[in-house]
Amino acid sequence: MTTSRTDEPITGTPPVAADSPDDDGARTSPAARRGLGAALGLLAALPAILGLVALWLDRDEPYFPFGDQAILALSVDAVGEHDVLLGAYSRFGWYHPGPMATYLLAGVYRVLGGATQAMAVGTLVIAGLATAVAVWLVHRRAGALPALWTVLVLALSVRMLGAGFLYDSWNPLLPVLPFLAGVLLCWTAILGNSWALPLAVVPMSLALQAHIGYLPAVGAVGAVLVLGLLLRAVRRLRRRNRPVPDGADRPRRALRWLVAVVAALALAALLWTPPLVQQVTGSPGNLGELAEYLLEGSPEDPAGLGTGLRGVADEFGKIPAYLVGAGSPDEPLLPEAWPPVAIAVGLAMFVLALADGVRRRREDVVWLGVLTLAVAAAGVAAIARIDGFTYTYLTRWTVVVGILAWTTVGVSLMPELRAVARRWAGPRRGDALLAVPLAVLATAAVLVTGLGTARATPPMTDVTGQIGRLEEAVLADLDQRGLRAGTDEPVVRVDFPGTTRPDDLVGTFWPGTGLVLELHRDGVDVQVSPFWRMPFGDRFTDRADDAGYVVTLAYSDGSSPPPEPWQQILLVDGELQVYGGVPPSP
Repeated sequence: MTTSRTDEPITGTPPVAADSPDDDGARTSPAARRGLGAALGLLAALPAILGLVALWLDRDEPYFPFGDQAILALSVDAVGEHDVLLGAYSRFGWYHPGPMATYLLAGVYRVLGGATQAMAVGTLVIAGLATAVAVWLVHRRAGALPALWTVLVLALSVRMLGAGFLYDSWNPLLPVLPFLAGVLLCWTAILGNSWALPLAVVPMSLALQAHIGYLPAVGAVGAVLVLGLLLRAVRRLRRRNRPVPDGADRPRRALRWLVAVVAALALAALLWTPPLVQQVTGSPGNLGELAEYLLEGSPEDPAGLGTGLRGVADEFGKIPAYLVGAGSPDEPLLPEAWPPVAIAVGLAMFVLALADGVRRRREDVVWLGVLTLAVAAAGVAAIARIDGFTYTYLTRWTVVVGILAWTTVGVSLMPELRAVARRWAGPRRGDALLAVPLAVLATAAVLVTGLGTARATPPMTDVTGQIGRLEEAVLADLDQRGLRAGTDEPVVRVDFPGTTRPDDLVGTFWPGTGLVLELHRDGVDVQVSPFWRMPFGDRFTDRADDAGYVVTLAYSDGSSPPPEPWQQILLVDGELQVYGGVPPSP
């Protein structure tokens, strides 16, 4: 009897004298296997854990989110007090599908008492859980050596994404690692574990609600999932007259899958209730706006198939290039143009691994390869359709292509290497010959990535205290004027004037968002110009004309307009200065 029974046995697959779960389980107790899987998952999550430690150690230091981080923080703060039914805003005039990421971060925000670091803490927790789940799934399906290999691949990939990546709650980036976990859950479901099906709904919904750019990838993975489950059902029907292994009961197995499908549909309905409610009650309905954009919108200047192919091909070459010392290309646009030789090596290794899996009829390798190809094809299509500048963040999820490809290499070839090592050095020495250096490399990569994360400054965060000092100057002026003493406190409007600086299209908007957040957190009834309705929403723009006090955040080098006659300069701090005053009555 196996120690890791699935709902549907893999038939037609000859045994491999290698690192399969059954091979490990024959010599290791279930408790030991579970413990090893948990330990490997914890190792993979160590960079996120070190990031949490760094935030705790710096908890008394200045920490002021701004830009998209501050706007998201305003939405997180609103959960439980106001309706939050939409995702982040888009420059195309609609919102991303849903608020699931906001809800998840709001839980951490409440637990931490509204601390400004809560956004980064929540993002680190999500990233750590996702990486741990991904490695645990590989260990469960393929064994210890492929799981160690996956830890190494993940650590290198996260390091190449930048030291601050794990802190970043920006909606295109936060779902990257959960999406990877979702793909591996779908892989696990295809291989026969019904429990993975409803669980996969959670990270896939998170990715799609956070950023509509994940739609091609989620759709491609969903198509492979449906295909895999249908093929498994057909094969099961063809075997209906054969004995069932391990004394399993076919009706009971069918019931498990029925329960899994119903649970997945129910969970999806629950997670998608907020955007559906907005679609029905809102005017206009956001999902309708999105559908119209996707179906009727035609890119005026699409990136094209060549850019899409090269952009995805780069993902295969990143790890080989990194290992030989080739730095990350300093390129904000796709394709990033990683070395062609590295791309060729990565593609060759993936093709070799997939071909070996097909030759040996290993369903785990074949389906992991198929999922990798599906995500890659979705990446090509998504990049090719980008209109205008091909910023890397738009399809940052394509990094999952490289992670899946190199995981496929490990799942396929590690058993072969183990068999060779055992033949050459014997079972015990052969296992140690492969496992020890791989464990050392994986641990070293995790530590380097984790230390880089711990030393990094969270993206779009002021750790100098500048935003805090500017806000204190505004609060001091309000107090001096007696505008915070009574119950009838005025509406305070914050303006972000334009600038004569070249290539600066939004003036002081980015630091200004941080000032708005801090004033709101301190109980000020803050508003901004209706021009900024898309990022801030109606709640922070519909009473801007009622302002009884106006704050203007300007550059201090003279590139911003001077204060109004009824305003005074409250503070000059570095490249920023803040004006404040009571506007004349109309």
